[in-house]
Amino acid sequence: MSNCSQGSVMLALSTFRKSDKAIFAAIREARKTKKLLVVFVADVNLSRYFVGAEYGLSPRVRDRCESNLLELHEKQGRELVDEIAAKADLEGIEMESFVRVGRFAPTCLDVIRREKPSMVVTTRSHRPDWVKKVFGHPVDDLVANAGCPVLIF
Repeated sequence: MSNCSQGSVMLALSTFRKSDKAIFAAIREARKTKKLLVVFVADVNLSRYFVGAEYGLSPRVRDRCESNLLELHEKQGRELVDEIAAKADLEGIEMESFVRVGRFAPTCLDVIRREKPSMVVTTRSHRPDWVKKVFGHPVDDLVANAGCPVLIF
């Protein structure tokens, strides 16, 4: 059973998943529906890669570093979303956006369940191989559970 309707095209980006090709493809697909939904996830795993180590950091310092890092990436996500909004506006495409702190696949799947896009456009992460082995491949989870086509660039 499909979770998705013939509504908007969803562009799913994150701290680790940014791609001009994916942005271009999402806008190209959204020309058909005139609706674009952009989700940017400031991925909590980012701070855990750098700050999660317990080596000599007090919990308070670690939490402050993690919080600051996530705030920075959330801000950068908002800036990227604003750039995409300007491109969509030039194309006459209505756009809605969500910038969230969280994990990529669960955050995107939550938006998919609520908004029911007709398709999702995303990209694979640019993370080190060891990180992928430890934390898995969230895009595969998205593909398996989206209930609509997922284009990967």
